[in-house]
Amino acid sequence: MAHAGLQFVASAGDADPQSRPLLLLGQLHHLHRVPWSHVRGKLQPRVTEELWQAALSTLNPNPTDSCPLYLNCATVAALPPRVSRHNSPSAAHFVTRLARTCLPPGTHRCIVMVCERQDAFASACALARAFPLFTHRAGASRRTDKTVMVEFFLVGQDNGPVEVSTLQCLASATEGVRLAARIVDTPCNEMNTDTFLEEIRSVGKELGIAPTVIRDEELKTRGFGGLYGVGKAAVHPPALAVLSHTPDGATQTIAWVGKGIVYDTGGLSIKGKTTMPGMKRDCGGAAAILGAFRAAVKQGFRDNLHAVFCLAENSVGPNATRPDDIHLLYSGKCLSLGDPERRVLCIFPGPGAVWVLPTRPRSTISQMRKLRTVEINNTDAEGRLVLADGVSYACKDLGADIILDMATLTGAQGIATGKYHAAVLTNSAEWEAACVKAGRKCGDLVHPLVYCPELHFSEFTSAVADMKNSVADRDNSPSSCAGLFIASHIGFDWPGVWVHLDIAAPVHAGERATGFGVALLLALFGRASEDPLLNLVSPLGCEEDAQEADAERDSKRRRLV
Repeated sequence: MAHAGLQFVASAGDADPQSRPLLLLGQLHHLHRVPWSHVRGKLQPRVTEELWQAALSTLNPNPTDSCPLYLNCATVAALPPRVSRHNSPSAAHFVTRLARTCLPPGTHRCIVMVCERQDAFASACALARAFPLFTHRAGASRRTDKTVMVEFFLVGQDNGPVEVSTLQCLASATEGVRLAARIVDTPCNEMNTDTFLEEIRSVGKELGIAPTVIRDEELKTRGFGGLYGVGKAAVHPPALAVLSHTPDGATQTIAWVGKGIVYDTGGLSIKGKTTMPGMKRDCGGAAAILGAFRAAVKQGFRDNLHAVFCLAENSVGPNATRPDDIHLLYSGKCLSLGDPERRVLCIFPGPGAVWVLPTRPRSTISQMRKLRTVEINNTDAEGRLVLADGVSYACKDLGADIILDMATLTGAQGIATGKYHAAVLTNSAEWEAACVKAGRKCGDLVHPLVYCPELHFSEFTSAVADMKNSVADRDNSPSSCAGLFIASHIGFDWPGVWVHLDIAAPVHAGERATGFGVALLLALFGRASEDPLLNLVSPLGCEEDAQEADAERDSKRRRLV
């Protein structure tokens, strides 16, 4: 399978654009700051200095513009001169569009990206989206692999040369973006739960981490009723997989939980012929977490980081979950409080369920969770079921201080926040603001949803179980409600940070996956990284360094934001 390899270099060197096509890309006022001496070797003998200056003078971006410099072998393109407050200053979406449409064809090509240092990360991830890896087009396997060299020319205050560490960070991040996009683009006849597990094991092997895998009937035995119920009808059984990075000196534990529905037929509440195509993308949350985990660990993540993958195919068959079925989710499974001799035991099911708490003080009984039985009234609301088990596992078994789940959860997300902005729902106002800020810095845009469980959670009221899995009123903030369903399985009074990111719409652009979420996670948790560039694009950024001593005295759950 042929594909374009991205290479981030300090200098792409000189070459005739007829042998190595060239795209120069940036905001117009930045392009004017590029000296002719820097681009001369990449344009001559085809383009003169006079032609270069004339091309710059003709550009009139509204919002973008481009001008060919020599046939279709060399092009200069201008990004929007300004953006609104809900967009990224890097104009990342326009970077992707211009790279797709303006980069001339060729086996070996070059992009010179002109930007400020703080926009380099977002621009690199945007460029990665323009070069997807997956294709089964006829003849693709016979083509020579292509190379795209990317050179950054930095302008502004911090406009020194690009360091080797920065280039390595850009390579790791863009590899993660393209990995996530490849998984999402791959159809389910190839990317089933078995194959996804192989992708997880491959990343684990590269990082020296052995994944924990709970699968098939073991899920049922251990109480993962949501994940097992969704995936039990498929040929390839469901699985919960965990990659864990536990460095010395870690001070907090973070869990990223990804929805990995490799295909969503809707189950017995089956989708129609127009809404089912494209459901191979329902694993976008898990794919993004895999790509981000790989990059985060490679760049030096200082805290405990667990990537939890909830993998299943929501299929139709004799064993499929039916509407009206009731499942016991992992949040209702017995908790282990302390050493094995003092394990909490519960005998299920039935109204006479018995809690046994050997030698445990009476005050701890209040810590035990209520039974979490779910009446299924819509088998097409399956993502929240698998994620409920995932976040509960992160809370109970991994002891996470911060739990972030990422999912292509609701079609309503695209209505609530649009095609370009993911939706964030969280129990923390600080983390809500941090997600928005991180999105603007990395190009994976985010906008808040209403967080109001006291008004919305009654949508899940059931007469025969603790809750239903789908809302009664689909006009009452359904994306918020879907997220609240997940949160309820760790508890609305849980003292840690819970963040839910619904990426249903931005996970793809047209018929191609975007790898959305990788850059966002790397930026959002950038302050937990040893990498200087990830620190720069984190919600704190370098402007907060003076307050670092105060931040260390703050609570663990606030340190990253």
